[in-house]
Amino acid sequence: MEEVQDDDIDKVFLQIQKELQKIEPDTKKPGGEPSGWSEFNGPGFTIKIPGGFEEVGREKAASVFFSKNRPELIFVNPHEHAGLTFQNAILECEETDTDLEAERERIRHILKQADGKNVFYDQGKVSVTVLVLWFDYKSFAADERVYNMMFLFLSEGKLIIGTFYCIFKDYDRWKPKILTMLGTIQTEEEECERIQS
Repeated sequence: MEEVQDDDIDKVFLQIQKELQKIEPDTKKPGGEPSGWSEFNGPGFTIKIPGGFEEVGREKAASVFFSKNRPELIFVNPHEHAGLTFQNAILECEETDTDLEAERERIRHILKQADGKNVFYDQGKVSVTVLVLWFDYKSFAADERVYNMMFLFLSEGKLIIGTFYCIFKDYDRWKPKILTMLGTIQTEEEECERIQS
C-alpha cells in the first residue's frame, strides 16, 4: 500500500477499496444470502435485505430525511446507524431503450451539482438475475460523514433507484453485504421468464 498522511482519509479509503475489490461478494446464486435476512416485495421486484432493517412510516421518515421529497420506501437499522431507501421513476421510453449507464452518470452529475463536498469513489455492476448498476460516495450530514451506495435497475418499465447509507466508519463492514443484497434482486419479468423456461 502507498504511504499516506494522517489527514488524507480519502486516499486511505481508496486504497482500502482496492483491497476490498479482491474479495468476491457471494452473488453467484439467487437466495444465497446469509441466515437472518428477510425478503421484501417491492413494486414489481423482490430483494433480500440484511436482518435488522425495518420499514418506517411517515413520522419516522421525517426525522431521518428533513426534505419533503423523501424516498417512497425507507428501511432503517436503528442499532447500526444504517438505512435503505427505494424510489421509482416512470421512464419516458421503453425499458429496452433505457441506458442504465447513462442514467447512473446523470444521477452522479446531479449529486455532484447538489453538493460539491460529495466525494465519489467506485462504481460497478452486479448481474446475477437482474442487471444492477451502483456507485458509492461520501456525503456529509451535520457533523457526521456518511457512506452511500446508490444502485439502480429496471422493473416493469420503471427505473428503481435505491440507496444504502451508513456512518462512514462502518462502510467496510457493510459494502460486501450490500453487494450480496444487490445480487438477490428479482423482477416480476425475470421471474416470469424463469417459470416459462
